[in-house]
Amino acid sequence: MILVVAGVVSWLELTYDFASRIISNSQLSNLQIVLWIDFVFLLIWIFSQVHLLVLRASNTYVLRQDSLELRFGILTAKSEMISPSGFSDLEVVRSVSNRILNSGNIIIRTQSEDEKGLVMIMVHHPLRVAAQIREVMSRPIVRIEGQGQIGPKK
Repeated sequence: MILVVAGVVSWLELTYDFASRIISNSQLSNLQIVLWIDFVFLLIWIFSQVHLLVLRASNTYVLRQDSLELRFGILTAKSEMISPSGFSDLEVVRSVSNRILNSGNIIIRTQSEDEKGLVMIMVHHPLRVAAQIREVMSRPIVRIEGQGQIGPKK
């Protein structure tokens, strides 16, 4: 959005000379004014992306064959494991802009959690990821007595 606004402002300046009329005593040409405007918008865009980069670096999600692990934090790491037995509900939340970018948030509720649940933030292809999580978490857990014992058999 910021890049579109920068393009429109630059086009208006080159077409109608708004800033050069306001800064008539200056030695700046239209092209220099447009370059400064574009530079300011570029800086605004870069600073707006820092938040997304921090989110990407601080949140890691690992889907295993029998659980889902969510890791949060950069300096202080927090890890949560969700097993199929504790899994309760899965919700995908996508705004209009997230639908355009094919991203969204996935909210996972467990049986021991309150209504808020655990949130996977800015997941790319959230519907596909939610289907994969649902597939892993809906598998029945079957344990056969005598299987997986360590030590001699009796």
